[in-house]
Amino acid sequence: MGGENWRRRISRGAIAGLAGGAASAVILWVAVEPSITQAIDIENAAGDGHSEGNAAAVGDENGELISRTTQLVGGTVTAIVVGVLLGIVFAIVFARAKHRLPGRTDLGQALSLAAFAFFAIGLLPALKVPANPPGVGDPGTVNDRTLIYLGTILLGVLLVLVCIAAAQTAGQRTERMELRWIAVAAMAVIGGAAILIGAPNGTVEIPSTVPASLVWKFRVGSLAQHAGMWLGIGLAYGALVLRRTPS
Repeated sequence: MGGENWRRRISRGAIAGLAGGAASAVILWVAVEPSITQAIDIENAAGDGHSEGNAAAVGDENGELISRTTQLVGGTVTAIVVGVLLGIVFAIVFARAKHRLPGRTDLGQALSLAAFAFFAIGLLPALKVPANPPGVGDPGTVNDRTLIYLGTILLGVLLVLVCIAAAQTAGQRTERMELRWIAVAAMAVIGGAAILIGAPNGTVEIPSTVPASLVWKFRVGSLAQHAGMWLGIGLAYGALVLRRTPS
């Protein structure tokens, strides 16, 4: 019976991840791809074919170029696959941490977990190491920025664990959900600010040839992809397991 329950949870997680991945892929096409295309045009016009992140074309072993359409399809497939994997992890974590999460229903608790995941894996790293379009970034700083990015995620996950524990403690002291959320939000804001201030700087200088508005649109679009992914997973998984919890 236990094995069947876990198979059911994992199946639901995979379905929820598929929904989240599809949402992320749609945002990729609508909000991110136009910025990438514009950045590539600027980079090509400047004659800089060796900048970090150049996505105009990627050479294979025979020197043939992979078209932008092929790259975009690959990005779409990647978003969906990553979504499914994250959905499975989401289902496992939800099963283990459900009784600690804020929310009166399974849907509310699933959305709570999705919000925590977005905060730790999407928002904090994006604020510390903002995403850059093609033509922006120094290749010599890639390793350092990658370490900062991963370190920020790790610290964010630890902060989320503390927030979940705080939510459980607040739940033992009061039944008012709004007070529990205020306590959790305050701890997340304070802890997140400490991480952003204390961690090394991961930003890079933006070349004068790349409009700041383009970089801003790309970063907002990339963050929207994370938000769409986790919102899709939270909504879909919560809908699949929705039931009223005992009061």
